[in-house]
Amino acid sequence: MKKLCILMLVMLNLYNTSMAKGKSHIRNNHLILNAEVASGSPYTFAVSSVITGLLNYYVLNDAFFENSYTYTFYSTNIDGLKARTMNPMGLTAREMFNNIQTGLKLGYQTYRPEFFNCGIYATGHYKMEQFKVGYDSDNMFNHRMQRVLMGATALISLGSMKQPQRVIIEAGLRYSIPLAYKSPNGNDKSMLNEGYSSHYAIKIASRGMLQDIGVFADIDHFSLWKNYKPNHKLRDFTIGVTWKITPQQADER
Repeated sequence: MKKLCILMLVMLNLYNTSMAKGKSHIRNNHLILNAEVASGSPYTFAVSSVITGLLNYYVLNDAFFENSYTYTFYSTNIDGLKARTMNPMGLTAREMFNNIQTGLKLGYQTYRPEFFNCGIYATGHYKMEQFKVGYDSDNMFNHRMQRVLMGATALISLGSMKQPQRVIIEAGLRYSIPLAYKSPNGNDKSMLNEGYSSHYAIKIASRGMLQDIGVFADIDHFSLWKNYKPNHKLRDFTIGVTWKITPQQADER
């Protein structure tokens, strides 16, 4: 996580120094370079939206940060054994930081006046999930999982780059590597599996204050548990909404 945070700060500094000050800055339209921040709590999501919006406006003067709200669904292969995310409306630390994901994406896209454009970008994410597991809904035990995900995503853009709105469709593949695990049965990351996850998204790109408003789904194609208990398997998938807050875009309309 520390390496990812350092990389994010370095990329942010390079991005900031490469942009001209004020509204007259020129951006390389072929470059895809964004930081992503996702949260599973509406309170954390609201705070993150304000902070990333202010950074986009006052520090970077561009849509660098993307912000997302997510919800994760869990299932097991054991009858009666339930797994569920923390209460998204809760106010404890576990609940407000039940599902945190941060990362960077870097890539290239075409930028033509025609209706169809495309692109590809590499991604690197850190993800922390906190959830509950148990046979009784009133007596469930806390679990915390930390992973890093590396991969690539392809996109197509429908609509001229000069149009006020465009539709963006994304599909990607990421490889999930466990970093740490905390559970009632132990705190060894060897209880977790590695494997592939797919990413799908549909967004509406706009020139207004809110950009790239969309929905997405991240699906793990493997059992998260490896050696948790014999024959116990845990699967999950995440859905979410995403947007970029860019006040300067509204100023320029």
